[in-house]
Parts: sequence; C-alpha cells; structure tokens
Amino acid sequence: MENEHFVPAFGLDARTYIAAGDTAGAHHLIRYQWACDVLTRDRPQGAVLDIACGAGYGNFLLAQALPECPVIGADYDDSAIRHAREHDHLPNLKFQHGDVLRWIETLTDRAFAAIVSFDTLEHCPHREIMLENLARHLTDDGRLLFSTPSAWDENRLHPEWTHHKIEYAAASLYDFLARYFREIRRPEESDFPGHMVFDVFEGAPVPYCLRLNPVWCRSPIRVDNPYRA
Repeated sequence: MENEHFVPAFGLDARTYIAAGDTAGAHHLIRYQWACDVLTRDRPQGAVLDIACGAGYGNFLLAQALPECPVIGADYDDSAIRHAREHDHLPNLKFQHGDVLRWIETLTDRAFAAIVSFDTLEHCPHREIMLENLARHLTDDGRLLFSTPSAWDENRLHPEWTHHKIEYAAASLYDFLARYFREIRRPEESDFPGHMVFDVFEGAPVPYCLRLNPVWCRSPIRVDNPYRA
C-alpha cells in the first residue's frame, strides 16, 4: 500500500534478490512465487483477485502461471494501477481500482475462487472490516493466501515502519483469522501447501521468518446477519 509499491529491478525471481542481499525484494517476490506454486497445484475454479496489488508484478506472475483463470489486480492507489496497466500485459490479466474497505462500491459483490492479500492488513485502519470482506467475497470452497508481519511474541502497536498501524503477534493473528475461516494452515505444519518454495532461504544471508507468514485459509465463516440487506 502507500509508499510500499515494490517494483522489481533484477527480474522476477526471489533468488536474485537473495543473492544481492535485498531482504525486501526477496520477501515480496517469494510470496508471489509461493502463491503461483499453490494455485497451479490446486487450480482455482474461477477468478483470482489480488487485493492491494501495488505495482502489479505479482499479478503478472499469477496470470502466467494460471493462463486459464482471470486474474484481477486491485489497488486503491490509482498511480499503482496506471503503472501496472502500462507494464504488465497478458490476455487473462486486468487491473482496476479497488479498496478492501469499500468493497461493494469498488469491486462489486462478486465472489472469487482465490484471493491473494499480501502485506496489507498492517496498513488497514479497520482490520475487522477487511477480514469480513475477504471472507464474504470468497466462494464456499475459495482460498485466501495471506501475509502480514507476525514474527513477534507480543503485538506491536507502534511499529518502527510508520505506515504500519500494527504488527501482530502470531498468536493474536491466528485468533483473528480463526474468527473468519474454519481452516487455517500454517508454514510450521508439514503439509503446508507450497512449503518447499521457501527452501531457498536455507543457509542464505537473507532471513525469512515462516511464523504464520504466509498463511493459507479456507472455508470462510459467514454469520447470518439480520441487518444485512
């Protein structure tokens, strides 16, 4: 989100950034490489949305990996969408304005077979509305591929990066996600989808903490709300 639009300079492979000692570049790219691995093994039966897509490089990777699926990159920053439209072109790829807090107004009420949300929750002023929207706009068997900084033992309410409103402790993040999804799979589990993608960090000078970051969620919880039209 704001001031964090990462634009690859060396090519679309996290190993290049690891070799260069570029922690931010490696972290940004490895999650999209993980998403490509997971979704090519478990093909979504419908459209894939990347909410808060930034410069769009990750959506290009997803659209390449899933040529039969519509891939939509959405961001509330119109300059990011303009950049993405100018630089990333594939027949199944589109970019549009979209706001995770103003979902119906900007993205309509359609459901997606998979939603990707990387490094967004920590910027969001109304995190419960964001999670409600993610759960509500997945199909019944849809997947959420999600990340937010969560390496800590205690919540960081005043993170060092000024654009972050919170950085979660892993325990708090798990509790939060469990309100909205019945199935949560963690990197620490042996059957975590796509876990081998992160092997490139073993013995490398660039660290990566696989502590609920990323996380794979399924079976969204939707409460029967008497006030919802």
